[in-house]
Amino acid sequence: MLKGREIISLPVIALSNGKQLGEVKDLIYDFGENRVIGYLIENGGWLRNSKGFLHDDVFRRENESLIIADESVIKPIKSIPVLKKTVSEKRDIRGLRVEYEDGRSIGIIQDLILDENTGEITGYEISDGVIEDLLKGRFSIPNTGVSIGPDRIIASSEISGIP
Repeated sequence: MLKGREIISLPVIALSNGKQLGEVKDLIYDFGENRVIGYLIENGGWLRNSKGFLHDDVFRRENESLIIADESVIKPIKSIPVLKKTVSEKRDIRGLRVEYEDGRSIGIIQDLILDENTGEITGYEISDGVIEDLLKGRFSIPNTGVSIGPDRIIASSEISGIP
């Protein structure tokens, strides 16, 4: 399993010629599919000139880089319908509060935990505050048993992994 922040800043390399084509600026993920669907490699303002590629176009992750077939995989975000739709919704789960069904706070989502082969979001890294992070470290919860709302995530009381 891999954390989202471990992908951000990775160089993107073309398998065809070994050329570095850019670096990952952000993940593009879809909550309906519960997976990373692509990667942003150039920010150009609100969809203007932004470029990226689909997760399915990643050949492999190797030597701290993402390997894609060649430059043709990288396209303007607005020309890849699924990425355009997801980016235009501008929904980021990072920073959302996680609570139990009864309203008790669990913490705040700091990162996504992914299956690097499928892009599936398998869980979330949670922070319970800076002091708790220093004393106990962050913890992870699985993505099962959670309900994603517009401004918070509600976790079932049976969810495992919560200290």
